Amino acid sequence: MHILYLLVLIPVIFLLSNKIAKYINLYDYPDNKRKIHSKPILILGGIFFQNIILFYFLIFLFFNKNNFFSHIKNSHEDLSILLSAISLSFIVGLYDDKKNLNPLLKLFLMFLIFSISLFFLSDLYHLRRLNSFFDYNFYFDTFSIIFTSFCFVVLLNATNMSDGINSLTSNIFIIWLFFITLFIPEDNFYFFMNIILILSLILFSILNFRNKCFLGDSGCFVLACYLSFLTVYTYNNHLLYSEKNYLNVESIFLLFLVPGIDMLRLFLKRIYIGKNPLKADKNHFHHKLLKNFGNFKAILIYNSMILIPWFIYLFMRSMLPYIIFIVIVIYCIFIAKIKKTV
Repeated sequence: MHILYLLVLIPVIFLLSNKIAKYINLYDYPDNKRKIHSKPILILGGIFFQNIILFYFLIFLFFNKNNFFSHIKNSHEDLSILLSAISLSFIVGLYDDKKNLNPLLKLFLMFLIFSISLFFLSDLYHLRRLNSFFDYNFYFDTFSIIFTSFCFVVLLNATNMSDGINSLTSNIFIIWLFFITLFIPEDNFYFFMNIILILSLILFSILNFRNKCFLGDSGCFVLACYLSFLTVYTYNNHLLYSEKNYLNVESIFLLFLVPGIDMLRLFLKRIYIGKNPLKADKNHFHHKLLKNFGNFKAILIYNSMILIPWFIYLFMRSMLPYIIFIVIVIYCIFIAKIKKTV
């Protein structure tokens, strides 16, 4: 019953976050170039999701000692370090929302936050062993912190680049959290936290779709930071305790494939034409979908390319390499066939 009481607090935290964002004048202003909205929109995502994570982490860390969460077992030290990493990511994102940080500096700061956090976190958050679908294993014992931090920065940048049309990125996070939660036991804090975040994301996604608020870099950084550590933690636990090899390098690659391959395409194209690969433009996959199909259909197509392949994989595990190949082919067909964006 106490879990239901905690769920009711999500709208309360949203309203409080809304007041904070307005108080600090955190708005995204149209520029008639990349930003196509017609009026200033409140950048609410970072403050909202930071408050959600902060509140529920602190509730667990405090009340677990009083048997409020007696059935849940997680390391308090690891959760405290993770909370610190998420909070620092929020500060970097918030400053970027207000002042527009240099992209390279922004990624360097995030790499630094990830590396320092991983140094203090337990091995469950390190990518020391990469287990392949093809029964190969690759080990990164010496360079695990550097390699893991690099992977986190790549994922963060890919998700940040997908944040270009209303509700898309929040929907992507819902899908990712849903699938990862399937591999987390119910007596784990992250199972509870993921349910909270999914419900919060649904609320935010509805309002974001209606142009009432934006996720912003701060929101993307908070969620990407949480998701990065969560994914590695879940993957390592799956390696240790599960007899079935559902979470492997290729399946995780499939989960993050669409934003990742779009980031790679944009980087290569910008380098080829002599542009800064980190300089934003409107040639993203979601921009092309938006121009040709409208907002709702663009979200539907993009999300389907993440959701459907992973559902197929769960029921047809042996087809994983073919599923990855088919998704890449579908992506390439869309890029080749749909009209160019300006």
